[in-house]
Amino acid sequence: MSKYTFHQLDVFTDTPLAGNPLAVFPSAEGLSSDTMQALAREMNLSETAFVTPSDSATRRVRFFTPTTEIPLAGHPTIGTWWLLAELGEVDLPQNDTVRVTQDTGAGILPVDITVVDGRPTDVAMTQPLPDFGPYLADRNRLETALGGGDATVSEEPRAQVVATALPQLMIPINSLEAIQQLPSGGTGGNLAALLREMNTDCAMCYSLDTVGRDSTVHCRMFAPGLGVPEDPATGSAAGALASYLVRHGIVPPHGGVAKVVVEQGLEIGRPSLIHAEIAVGNSGEITDVRVGGHAVTVITGEVTL
Repeated sequence: MSKYTFHQLDVFTDTPLAGNPLAVFPSAEGLSSDTMQALAREMNLSETAFVTPSDSATRRVRFFTPTTEIPLAGHPTIGTWWLLAELGEVDLPQNDTVRVTQDTGAGILPVDITVVDGRPTDVAMTQPLPDFGPYLADRNRLETALGGGDATVSEEPRAQVVATALPQLMIPINSLEAIQQLPSGGTGGNLAALLREMNTDCAMCYSLDTVGRDSTVHCRMFAPGLGVPEDPATGSAAGALASYLVRHGIVPPHGGVAKVVVEQGLEIGRPSLIHAEIAVGNSGEITDVRVGGHAVTVITGEVTL
């Protein structure tokens, strides 16, 4: 029998039992892909991360939902590198920011760990540049699939698939009340089927009306086709959403950078805050996508196989 240590963290929060929970296996050598998938199903969280050595990066990191492997994920990246820093698996300065790299299904990408008094205080990931996909033409069908009423979805900007590694449908909701009233997972299978027609599994709903004074958008993310009715905090979607907001002129850059604060998870009792920064060139083109936040370790355990 082999034993594998795992840690559970809450990500995009500094408060235990808030944010988005994540399981990380920091030494996953010897685990097959099928076993990783089975463990992710056993953990039954939105994602589980598995860390192994890499010849081309600081570490290789693989991300699994309960039902499938995905190329890149936001809160698992933040939580994984926060944990590796806490465990001493990364050489940290006493007070500075150190850059590491992760070998993922979306390529080799940098991650920046900010350190104060030898401990991590912030982790920020760089995501691939956004790929702006098709718009969804049938707004009424989308409202029905979400479980909302008429005029739930805004007419402009139109709902659009955007990918910063993982394609996700950005959906503007007319008001804070309307987004709060949506059922978790929308209508389940109907929403999953509509999303698959758009070559995605993720619906990132947002409202410009927020609960927090310092937040830019209030969000809820549904992925019923991935076995995740509602995600408490979605870093990959935050990067894509921030890019979408910049692209459509909703959040303008200042000094070449647009900053977006995403509040998420309030409806399911897991309040989260995600910080996204979009660098914009002189011609208005997006040149960099960064998403970051905090994490806190809450559980350490061992699996015997």
